Amino acid sequence: MDRITVTKKPTKKELQEAVDILKNGGMIVYPTDTVYGLAVDAFNIEAIGKLFVLKKRAQKPLPIIVDSITKAKKVSEISAKDEKILKKYWPGAITFVLEKKNIVPNALTLGLPTVGIRIPASPLSVLLTQMLGHPITSTSANISGEKVCTTIDEVMRQFRVSSTLPNFFLDAGELAELPPSTVVDLSGSKPKVLREGPVKFTHK
Repeated sequence: MDRITVTKKPTKKELQEAVDILKNGGMIVYPTDTVYGLAVDAFNIEAIGKLFVLKKRAQKPLPIIVDSITKAKKVSEISAKDEKILKKYWPGAITFVLEKKNIVPNALTLGLPTVGIRIPASPLSVLLTQMLGHPITSTSANISGEKVCTTIDEVMRQFRVSSTLPNFFLDAGELAELPPSTVVDLSGSKPKVLREGPVKFTHK
């Protein structure tokens, strides 16, 4: 496993190495605007399966990161009303659940007709998906039910006995411990807050 230290801005070479791993079906650990996350190419079904195994995650779909509302429209159904909400809250630590398009693998959403999408405030997360050309998964780098990780050492400790491991680590030092992103469902007739988080949703 490689461990790359990222300061304020990772080098082009470091980022390209991480993206090449994603393109080849690998998995990386990266800093988000909340905690350390696990990323795979959100369109790679085999990589999605590896991520589920690593996290010991069952019956819970995976959210994704995109770099723009334009990209969000390519993977989900977004009405004019929805778009106004997205523009108000993105980028930021808030995930919106939207009706997915067929391009989104059912393996990612566990067969559900919706997908959770976020444009984070973290420039690194956005840059990774831009360079890949696909959405990436946005899920915390920890075993399901265990404490979220704010350092790479914590991530490594949790996964030390796993049969599947991330291929690459982007280390940004210790992150501020923030709760997971707010989750709001926009797939119904009116917005519904599914999880309270760092961003307070007040849209009527």
